[in-house]
Amino acid sequence: MSVETASGPIVEDELVSASVDGTPGSGVLPEATAKALLRSAGIRVPAGVQVDDIAAAPASLAEPLVLKAVSPTLVHKSDAGGVRVGLTRAELAAAAAQMRTRIEAAGHEITGFLVEEQAPCGQELVVGAVRTPGVGWVVMVGLGGIFVEVLADVSFGVAPLRSDDVHRMVRDLRGYALLSGTRGTAAVDVEAFIDLVVRLAGADGLLAQLPETVVEVDLNPVIVTESAAIAVDARFVRGEAIRATTRRRGGRTDFAALFAPRTVAVLGAKSAGANGANLFIRNLRAGGYDGRIVPVHPKAGTIEGIAAVPSLAAVEGEVDYAYVVLPRDRVADALAAGAGRVHFAQVVSSGFGEVADGVGLERALVERMRSLGTRVVGPNCLGTHSSKGRLGFIPEAPFERGGAAVISQSGGLSVDMLRLGSARGLGFHSVVSFGNGADVTAAELLTAHLDDPEVRVVGLYLESLAEGAAVLDVLRDRDGATPVVLLAGGRTSAGAAAATSHTGALAGNHRVWPALARQAGATLVDTLEEFVDVLLAFETADPGVEVTGTDVVLFGNGGGASVLAADALQRRGLGSPRLDAETVTRLEALELPPGNGLHNPIDVPAGTLAVKGGAIAEDILVTVLATSAPAVVISHLNVGIIQRNLEGTLGDVTGRIIEAIGRARDAAAHRSHHLLVLKPDGKPDIDEQIRGYARRARALGLPAFPSFEDAAVAARALVAHQERTSADPAAPIANDKEPQR
Repeated sequence: MSVETASGPIVEDELVSASVDGTPGSGVLPEATAKALLRSAGIRVPAGVQVDDIAAAPASLAEPLVLKAVSPTLVHKSDAGGVRVGLTRAELAAAAAQMRTRIEAAGHEITGFLVEEQAPCGQELVVGAVRTPGVGWVVMVGLGGIFVEVLADVSFGVAPLRSDDVHRMVRDLRGYALLSGTRGTAAVDVEAFIDLVVRLAGADGLLAQLPETVVEVDLNPVIVTESAAIAVDARFVRGEAIRATTRRRGGRTDFAALFAPRTVAVLGAKSAGANGANLFIRNLRAGGYDGRIVPVHPKAGTIEGIAAVPSLAAVEGEVDYAYVVLPRDRVADALAAGAGRVHFAQVVSSGFGEVADGVGLERALVERMRSLGTRVVGPNCLGTHSSKGRLGFIPEAPFERGGAAVISQSGGLSVDMLRLGSARGLGFHSVVSFGNGADVTAAELLTAHLDDPEVRVVGLYLESLAEGAAVLDVLRDRDGATPVVLLAGGRTSAGAAAATSHTGALAGNHRVWPALARQAGATLVDTLEEFVDVLLAFETADPGVEVTGTDVVLFGNGGGASVLAADALQRRGLGSPRLDAETVTRLEALELPPGNGLHNPIDVPAGTLAVKGGAIAEDILVTVLATSAPAVVISHLNVGIIQRNLEGTLGDVTGRIIEAIGRARDAAAHRSHHLLVLKPDGKPDIDEQIRGYARRARALGLPAFPSFEDAAVAARALVAHQERTSADPAAPIANDKEPQR
């Protein structure tokens, strides 16, 4: 690239190799050079010039003026007295002499001065970017000046950014109200600021054109006035080159052979004793897999009672899926014996790219398999679960078919997801443990799931930011109709302390993951339990429900419990407003037994729930939904109290209440999301009953949760997803109250 400055053109070679601190290719670019680069991208900067002699400052610059020291060793100029503002031309010489004396006394060399026109007053913001391996440019916006250090009120995104991305980043700031005018101050030109960020970080922005040795950028402050955004200070940091990120996009692949294999070959099982491969065969048979199982062993005649073959070369026909548990050095040759007749190979074996001496081995395996037409899932993983194909890698795998597809970088967590999901009543389409993702990637699997009409929600567990960035690329091209839930490992703030810029110091993984999720339109969760609960909410949700607002109606037994429920909702940015007088009057007309609270929360004791053997719940909810339009209805039942007080005389009251809730939902003119909380009392018999009621509820499309907190997390996810897919991109997501920082 070539940029014109007052002293001549800057070319790319100079940006790569020029030295300002004696080390070629490192250090901070001169500010005049940095601002010339900004100006070339259409970003407004103050008029100014860098001079060796202050007497050479041009008379054309309008007062008041700003004087800045140029020094190869001075990082924070303001702290060292290297910046003076509000000067007249007559004051420049004396100010420069004082500045030189002070800074040189502190051990710094001054090589010149930057003289600029002073920017008008306005709101100080900051824009920055730092190159992140595997991701590319991570971009930060926030309150600028000293506030970026004191308050760290910042929001992040991943380049390239679109204007709607920047809108959401800005609206995430706690200090956003300062930009729209507060306490008598004028509103500033937010659109001008957004345009500046896009010129820096958009698809054709300056960041995309910078050489790989420019690794950090800080514009602090950017002064935003009523009509403009001006980058007053600019720092471009050079360092060791970070190669441009090439993300492996989620191409469209036919995974039919993976999710419904008719021939499964198992490599690595023992003829005597048992290992993971033997257990896999047992799990297949116990789970009702009705395809062909072919154990592969160089010597054994039978394994697990099934005739074995000495190598894949001896298998008749195609092998849809090979499950490989072999020492790493034997994997490639064993698979190559299939002569390209193996469609997918799940390499459970470890010791590949996750360890230093296995990187080359992993690369060679993938290249060799690609030449043969075999796709590798893994290595370093546990397996693939498919309810449709009765393919399972854990004992007693849950094969009740559902719409939740999970893609997990962790094998161990994929087991936990299956176990916990099954206990919660989640119906799985599939779970793929993809490990190192050397060949088949999360983005590729995600693309296939988004194209599959049987998939209603996709869950992702990722530990690699590079995988997250590739997922972002897939989701940005989609309409968001299929919800995506993200659980990210490694969300810590460690590792950024040595960065040179404010942006680098603040851009830890704990901020990058939320940025990726926000831009992708994914729901970011914090724990495995939240992951499963949100998947359950989306998997059972009525796709025809189109809610607005954040109102929730709470209905159930237990006044104190309802108060706690309202608190849980408020923590998640949801509300439980009082019902209007007309609705309350209609509820009172039902002539319920005494002791009810009817304003929302709707608190009804067990005696009220006993009316009509539990069917009174239908009357109550039909009445409420006839005159109100909540986004979510949460019905909470203390199953222990209901069963112990009412079951002996009235029978299955809890079951009839659940059925009544389903009927009320179906009869309502306004369609809301309906969630259940089935509270235990710690006794084993009630716990067992709750599991049965949860299954019955799920069959009615009612997800059941064990606590209010779980239901609140699920409710917030449902409402936020609806708003993301239907709202103006520039509008705030009102219920998305957890800051993306």
